[in-house]
Amino acid sequence: MTARRLLVITYYFGPDGPVGGLRWLGMTKYLARLGWRIAVVTGVPPVADEAPTGVHVEWCPRLWTLSDGWRLLRRVAFGPSLQAFPAASGVAHSSERPGPLRQLGREVWAFLTFPDESRGWLLHAAARTRSVMRRFRPHVVVSSGPPHSAHLVAALATLGSAVPWWVDLRDPWAGPLEKIWESDRMLGSRLFRIVAPRLERFAFRAATGIITNTPQLGDALTVRYPDVPVVCVPNGVDPERLPPPARDRYPGLGIAYTGWLYTGRDLGPVVQALKAFLEHHPEAARAGAKLRVAGRADASHARAFYNAVAAAGMEPYVEVLGPLPRAEALNVVSRSRLAVVLAQEQELQIPAKLYESVAMGIPTLIVTPPHSAAAVEGNRVGAVVRDSADLEGIACVLERAWRDGSRERSCPVPITYEAIAPMVDKVLQQRRHPEPQRPRPLR
Repeated sequence: MTARRLLVITYYFGPDGPVGGLRWLGMTKYLARLGWRIAVVTGVPPVADEAPTGVHVEWCPRLWTLSDGWRLLRRVAFGPSLQAFPAASGVAHSSERPGPLRQLGREVWAFLTFPDESRGWLLHAAARTRSVMRRFRPHVVVSSGPPHSAHLVAALATLGSAVPWWVDLRDPWAGPLEKIWESDRMLGSRLFRIVAPRLERFAFRAATGIITNTPQLGDALTVRYPDVPVVCVPNGVDPERLPPPARDRYPGLGIAYTGWLYTGRDLGPVVQALKAFLEHHPEAARAGAKLRVAGRADASHARAFYNAVAAAGMEPYVEVLGPLPRAEALNVVSRSRLAVVLAQEQELQIPAKLYESVAMGIPTLIVTPPHSAAAVEGNRVGAVVRDSADLEGIACVLERAWRDGSRERSCPVPITYEAIAPMVDKVLQQRRHPEPQRPRPLR
């Protein structure tokens, strides 16, 4: 029997880049164990010995663009840009609408960096992918984004081909997007609002179907594209890439946030709840209670965070670790009593880090609106869900973590890519164009 062949197009594919790159790193590993031969076209250089057995990785680096030249000139003229988690200075940026000059600057920036961070990759990757298709002859193609230019690469590479092509969305593309995203330099630009929906329609109508990682996003896309099949395959975790339980736990109530602070993500409610908890339990303060923050932050979000910490007088109980390699960040989570996941103002998305802390058995608090996709999934996998405004509820979660000590929790449902791979296998082996239907998580 001839082995089934899958071609995956994804800009990120590896353990140390953005967490979205872990989705198909995990899926391809376990699909290969189910008998698939797999090739991956990616825009980041592969790490030695990181590609799963049975998976061939083709690195296609992006080419330089005007934006890269401008950034180089700016570094030469003004020195390095802000740190990944910049020191506090001044106050957070105002949320008021930008003036004409700032709006013009945003449009110029959006033009130079369009369509996304993979700028300079699209045409180069499309040519490389067509070459791979001629050699590899895949039975099915999957493109995964963001960056969503991977779908344009797939559209160009499969042009004139009868090979089925599935679009995998880890986040919305042209929408629907919450109002908070209007503050984003790219997503809030007029260029994006005009061009992105047209690119999305072009790709979706050429594809065999769409894969989403939340039913909520699938429902929204089904309304927008009623003739395009949509299925939901949730995110998961590869347990073989998680650290063993930590033996040297942090003293006292160790709280970990490992992620990016941007758009609506705000640790301020956690800081305020921690203050209220410590006021009621000074013994926890003496025992070493601390919130540890590892990751990146937009400049305005970093300033807002430092301001919140200073206003609450919580400097002794907060430690900013900055960006860490994934293994070190997971170690911070493993040594903590509570992991925090932020999903404010992201109604259709679920942060992938939720699955890591839950799979590690670390009690997990997800701060999100009660009816969001992240809240629904958090309840399903055994996390504790609290709204940003529920400071008393967050403080109660902290108190429970303090009283429970180092007790670990088990996930009530399977969330590993090993369990998810057979679901993906079933989708990819569909021989006919499936009928459109309401997207639901594959079980």
